[in-house]
Amino acid sequence: MIFLFILIFGVLFLFMNVRNVAPGIKGSIIAGLTIVVLSVCLKLRTSYIASLGMSFFSVWLCEALFLYILWWIARGIRRVVVKKPIDRRIVISVSRLLLFVSIVMTIVFVAIGVGNNENFKVREFKVAVPTEREFTAVFFSDLHIDPLFSREKMERIVHVSDSLHPDFVLFGGDFSDVVDSTLSAWEYDFLVQKLAATAKVAAIAVNGNHEGFLEHKGNNFKGWMQDNGFIVLEDSTVCTPLACVTGRNDHNVAKIREVERKPLFDLRPPTDAAKIPWLLLDHQPRGIEPEHPGRRPDFAMSGHTHNGQFFPGTVIINWVWRLAYGLGELDQIKWLVSSGVDSWGPPVRIGSETEVWFLRFVPVAP
Repeated sequence: MIFLFILIFGVLFLFMNVRNVAPGIKGSIIAGLTIVVLSVCLKLRTSYIASLGMSFFSVWLCEALFLYILWWIARGIRRVVVKKPIDRRIVISVSRLLLFVSIVMTIVFVAIGVGNNENFKVREFKVAVPTEREFTAVFFSDLHIDPLFSREKMERIVHVSDSLHPDFVLFGGDFSDVVDSTLSAWEYDFLVQKLAATAKVAAIAVNGNHEGFLEHKGNNFKGWMQDNGFIVLEDSTVCTPLACVTGRNDHNVAKIREVERKPLFDLRPPTDAAKIPWLLLDHQPRGIEPEHPGRRPDFAMSGHTHNGQFFPGTVIINWVWRLAYGLGELDQIKWLVSSGVDSWGPPVRIGSETEVWFLRFVPVAP
């Protein structure tokens, strides 16, 4: 709902400003055509051409909003100081300049950011947990498979995981922006099977908010992933000899299904598993219930934020989340927030990087 409000506000705000690039009806036509093309791309975004258009417009929308908001702030300050409106010719000239600058910024961001998005990093981190045996996990999130997603990238993810020989493969939600039948038609089922097979103990996944968005289209994320070798946890816990893993239902999935998320206390490992680590997967890094009593997970993992993806999101994101990216702590739990292995919408990264994490879980030092 908040995203929809922001989108509607942004589109209307841009219409008001873009119409100033030309006097009279000409400006309104230019602004109207921009909104029409954006709407068509949004409606047909599952096609390759529309996805390209939507990607360009998404980046432009962000950069143009940023510039025009600064312009309105400057106009407001001037109005307070000078106490008279700006000459109409100046408004038209500045509007044209800002439109030109925003388009140039978009072209530069796309030209640089596509390569940054494609070339994901493999990050390694050592996690101290109460365990007697070391074990490893490959963790990643936010694939967002769509018409612009590179199949070769998925093949590289499988290759990386296979070369690391992890005990666990952990996926943190937002697998795709197309339904499961499309994924099978594009033959991603075979790649997911190969990925699951790289885990020596288990491949485990949770849903994300985009799995929720696709449910009304008949998408069966859980069934499709389980058919291809993954355990999908929806407010449930699975225990192995190395660790217990709890997966939460995403907040948006729970809302769409009109169910309450189970309290984390109800998902805690059984008492006979008290001496092995407890890991938590939750797509959105909101932390846990403040009233949660007793034992807390030893380590938690999330995605969702994309670390802002590109400017100005990379700045704003830190105002939205307590922990927007990286290793930190939420509610007295060691927490890792990944920027994701791909991007939503435009496959563009500026000021953030795509990544896969290789986690080594080692005993706590005595």
